Amino acid sequence: MAVIPMRKRRYDGGSNAPRTQGWRAPGTDADTANQHPSVLRNRARDLRRNNPWAAKGVNVIVNNTIGYGIRAQWKNQRVQRLWNNWAESTDCDARGRHDLYGLQSIVMGAVVESGECLIRLRPRRETDGLSVPFQLDVIEADRLVETVDGELRSGGIISRGIEYDTIGRRVAYYLYQHHPGAAVRGIRGDWSRYTRVPADEVIHVYRQDRPEQERGVSWLAPVIMTLRELDIYEDAYLKRQQIANLFAMMVITDGDVADTEAVYSDLTDGLMPGATYTMRPGHTVEFSEPPKADDYGPFTKQTLHRIAAGLGVTAEALSGDLSEVNYSSGRMGWQEFGRAIDAWRWQMFIPTFCSGVARWFSTVAGVTGSPTWTPPARTLVDPKNEVPAIKNAVRAGLMSLAEAQREQGYDPDQLLAEIAEYNAKLDALGIRLDSDPRVDKPVVAPQEQSNDS
Repeated sequence: MAVIPMRKRRYDGGSNAPRTQGWRAPGTDADTANQHPSVLRNRARDLRRNNPWAAKGVNVIVNNTIGYGIRAQWKNQRVQRLWNNWAESTDCDARGRHDLYGLQSIVMGAVVESGECLIRLRPRRETDGLSVPFQLDVIEADRLVETVDGELRSGGIISRGIEYDTIGRRVAYYLYQHHPGAAVRGIRGDWSRYTRVPADEVIHVYRQDRPEQERGVSWLAPVIMTLRELDIYEDAYLKRQQIANLFAMMVITDGDVADTEAVYSDLTDGLMPGATYTMRPGHTVEFSEPPKADDYGPFTKQTLHRIAAGLGVTAEALSGDLSEVNYSSGRMGWQEFGRAIDAWRWQMFIPTFCSGVARWFSTVAGVTGSPTWTPPARTLVDPKNEVPAIKNAVRAGLMSLAEAQREQGYDPDQLLAEIAEYNAKLDALGIRLDSDPRVDKPVVAPQEQSNDS
């Protein structure tokens, strides 16, 4: 039996072979790897402002994850009405501009762009006229005072503006009173002033990619250089295309300049399709050969595929180009994207933002229980075949009717109540419709019955 030498028992990626020379892979923890979060998020924001692909990528994630809003269904109808009055109005926004679903989109956009977002509880007085006396103050991660670090007498620590107790639980956040990058006049006080805010009054939303990770990283990080280089390439390509459009004619002569200018004037005035021109003695004409600019499409297409992969979206959603997509490939890509959306919703956004807001609501409103969350439905690729498949799954007991309704973005209790109310109106008026599932077979009009007979 042959014995394999010990030096062969290794991973190539962990070796010091020549092809791994220059590969820098520091063994830092998750937060040390994100040592300069402000630099990363500022560059990501710049790309979102000025790079159409970055802006589209962020919007694709936000629009598909949040859509028209992730909605709560409380078991108690009184609590549901109270929630609707608060969440579906601008009462919930400390700045009075958005309802809860608009704030969801803002928070998700900040998480994708900057890596994280903070929501601060703002208690209000009963006399403020709100349906529930508290509001949500959505603030950017820049407000975290990252220079506050050190050990505490209690045994806890403060790390980059977040205070932890002796067993690692978050105790407080140190937040600037104003955004450190704001340029607003008339605000009193020192810009460097900050406040210690208890952790139960702050919701910190970010995607955790590694164990022990305490801060979020911009989702554009894997492709931030690619986006930047694509920007540079497209600018260079545009300039190259402009040069290619400069079709120049040069008159070469052995004579004086005045004579040459006369020849050039005659040429430009007399040039026309199919025309011939006899040059004067000692003069020749040459035309420039501008550079070709025909490699833009393949390179850009491949680069956009790379960017889409880094963001976790489909290339078709990022570029909007469906020219090479058929039903099968489009459906497979849509399903894979759907699994990513489910992970973002149920492993990050709902447990942190949605559940955190519901907890504050329960405390302030003095109610018990927790809601069931219903994300918006994803558009069906082929409703003709997909709707019967859902129906068969319910009939076979593979899923409940309520689950099927939630997958389509409906509140089951509200939907059934609307159906019951509508059916009661139809019965009172003596109307039977084909859309009524209580009808065993479609109702045929009398005229059609007479024709068939």
